[in-house]
Order: sequence, then structure tokens, then C-alpha cells
Amino acid sequence: MKNVEQIKCHVCDNSINPTLILENFKSECHIVRCPRCNLTFVHPQPSPEVISAYYNGLYSELATEYNERKMRWARTSIEGYCLAIKKYKRPNSNLITLLDLGGGLGYYSKAFEEAGFSVTLVEQDPVSVKFAREVLKIENLIDQGIEQFFEANCASMPKYDVIFMRHVIEHYTSPGALLGKVGECLAERGIFIIETDNNAGIELLFRPGTASFYTNLYRSSFASSSYFSLLRKRPFAVDPPRHLYGFRSSNLSRLLRKNSLIPVKTIFYRLGHPIYWPNLPSPTFKDILSQARHPKTKHFIHTLMDFALLPFRLFLEFIGLSSGLCIYAVKDTRD
Repeated sequence: MKNVEQIKCHVCDNSINPTLILENFKSECHIVRCPRCNLTFVHPQPSPEVISAYYNGLYSELATEYNERKMRWARTSIEGYCLAIKKYKRPNSNLITLLDLGGGLGYYSKAFEEAGFSVTLVEQDPVSVKFAREVLKIENLIDQGIEQFFEANCASMPKYDVIFMRHVIEHYTSPGALLGKVGECLAERGIFIIETDNNAGIELLFRPGTASFYTNLYRSSFASSSYFSLLRKRPFAVDPPRHLYGFRSSNLSRLLRKNSLIPVKTIFYRLGHPIYWPNLPSPTFKDILSQARHPKTKHFIHTLMDFALLPFRLFLEFIGLSSGLCIYAVKDTRD
């Protein structure tokens, strides 16, 4: 990688010479980090055409049929979100409006609807839109990109009681501008729920499946990306053109405050957390016994390792080094 000219950090606004984390040997899109606030990001950013081509039809395989298990996971998650919403949201009416930005196939939007929210889902992927509309029967669905949605409604943007953005911000080239628009359309007594991968976390390297996935992923495009190198450098989960940014609680909280959104609760969560990451459940003792009766050696060993490492992953979650990060924020109403 050639020397990078000074650039402005999206979070701390400093002019920086970013630190190289991983050098991409397939393209010029390297993974770098701000030496001031530890924001990790892709530099230079992929072109809009490359990003758009990647996401078009991304969920085709998942949209073939309704999945009751995914729906059940979403319902369980929403029960957890609702507890926090009741604590921090001061309702000004019986009907709570919710904006789900980049909600994909729509399982979470549907679960929020079932919980009594008036939901608006914004999603641009045509495959996801078709599934959400025709299979899940989500009525208030806007098939636009998030930026296009804000641009189209800039003159008369409604205010929402809850804005939900789950694993979306890491995909956007201008995260600060995105949060600025969120702040504009959040009601004064509303709450913003944002989730993303935890760039400070190392927990995903202590589950056999995800450890294998990420080591293979980075080795396929980046130099010096062995298991121990990844453990030391922590690029997670920046991966162009999929993920363009990696946030930590400190710099994401700082970016929220810059856009008049005040964090009131921060959650670090592990893979398999029943509320925040339910689609990768941890194995149980019952799973171990079941596989022991008819063991497929490699799979059984992986499951056994996964089960044995759970206490350590819980410890990583406790100290803030788990895989996921969720922040609940309210609008800053100070003059």
C-alpha cells in the first residue's frame, strides 16, 4: 500500500494518516484505522456501482420461502427491545410509530407489527422487498435506499417514535450524514436503536464456525491475515464492499453525540445472544448428547469446542470484547 495522504476522520474530524490494518492484494480497498479514535474503515471506498451490484439480490437464497424459525427468533428479539423502549421512550400516544431502516427481508418489522407498533420498512433490495410485501404482508413498505428515502421526504419528513437500524451503519459510505438524518426524523421523546459489529471484539474467533469463516474470508483478499494476526489487529467485521466501517462503543457513541443523539444504554452481546444475535445459537448440553449418539467426528468436535468455549465468550461479553454492539439513544433536546 502506498503512503496515504491525510484524510479527515468521519468520527473525530481530525486530519489523519490512517494506520494500515490489512492490505488488500486484490484491489486498492485496504482496511485502515484512525489513530485518534480507532474508527476502522475501508480506504479508498469502493465505487457506488460496485456496492450496488453486491447488494442487488443478496438475499435471494433466503427469500425462497417463509422461515418460521427466523420469525420466532425475531419475536423473541422484539420482546427484549420492547423492555428498553418502555424504559426510555416516553409515549405521547397509544400508537407507537417505528421506522425500520434497511430491514432486509422484514422479519423484524413483522415482529414489531405483531407487538402493536405502526411500522414503516425502508428497503432497496428488490428480492427482499418482494418477500416482505408478498410473504410477510408488510403494508407500509418503501422500496428505496435509505439515502433516497431521506432525500424524497426532506421537505415533509414525519417524526417517528422509534427508529431501528440493525447492522446497517457499517454498510454506508457516510455514516455521520446518515445519523444526522436519523436525528432529524426522530421524535423528541423518541428512541433510536442502533446495532453493529463490535470492532473491539475478538469473540467471533472463539467459535469454530465463525473463526473459520473470517480467517478464510480475510486470507482470500488480505495479506498477513493469519488467525493470530486477526486476533491482534481486530479488523472485524470490515470487509469491502460488504462492510465499510467497524465501530467501537467509544467512537460510535461519539458519532451519535455529534448528531444530537445521546446514548442512554450500551449492550455488548455475543454470537447466539437470544435477543441481539439469535440466528447463531450456542450449542446446549442436549445437543452434545444428541450428536454423541451418532457422531460425525469433525462436526462433533466443533460442537464440543463451541460448548466448552461458551464460558470464555460470556466473559468476553462481560468485558466488552464480544462480537456485537447495541446502543439505545435519545434525541438531545437541549438548546
